[in-house]
Formats: sequence, structure tokens, C-alpha cells
Amino acid sequence: MKSEFYLHVAHLFVLLGTSLMPYRYDIFIGSDNDSKKISKKYLDKLSNLASELFPDGYTLLRGYGYFDGSKEDSVIISVVCDEMDIRKLYRLKSKLKQSSILVVRSPIDADFI
Repeated sequence: MKSEFYLHVAHLFVLLGTSLMPYRYDIFIGSDNDSKKISKKYLDKLSNLASELFPDGYTLLRGYGYFDGSKEDSVIISVVCDEMDIRKLYRLKSKLKQSSILVVRSPIDADFI
């Protein structure tokens, strides 16, 4: 029965033209370059951009990171999708005025339970 279910899911993915093996994109974003802190205004801007660019869903995690030897507030946006449109990443980088963002693309095998 279980293999039969996965076979039907596989056919559905093929019909929809999507991959059976999606990717998780972890997008590491530093703080406002001047303050090294993430203010409510900056977080709101980031959240609004993420909602616009990833309307199917994302997870936003706050933490600390180190860049060029300095500690700063940072955010990780995790998105699960088949393929990421690189223009979205460049737009995010540009709108947040970041010199760079780190994007990690990992193939995953995921299920909604």
C-alpha cells in the first residue's frame, strides 16, 4: 500500500512537471551593514521581501553570524522548492543592500505529514 501511494505521488509530480527531489535553499543574510544589528524595521523589510519572493512559504531564523571576523546579527531564510530563480536572490541582496549573501542548495527528500 505504501509503495502504491508513492507511485501515485510520483505520477502526480511527473504530470505537474516537477522534480521528485526538491531542494532546500538556506539563504544567509547579515545585518544592516552599518549597525551590525537587525532592527525591527530591517526585519520587517526582510520579512516583506521574503513573503513577496517566496509566496509558497519559507522559514525565517534569527541568530548570530561572523563575517570578516566580526560578530553580527544574522538571518537564515529556508525555502523548499524545485528550482530557485536566481533573480530572486539578486533582488533580495540588492534590496537589503548586502555586499553578498550566502546561498546553500541541498537536495532533500521531504514529506508533509
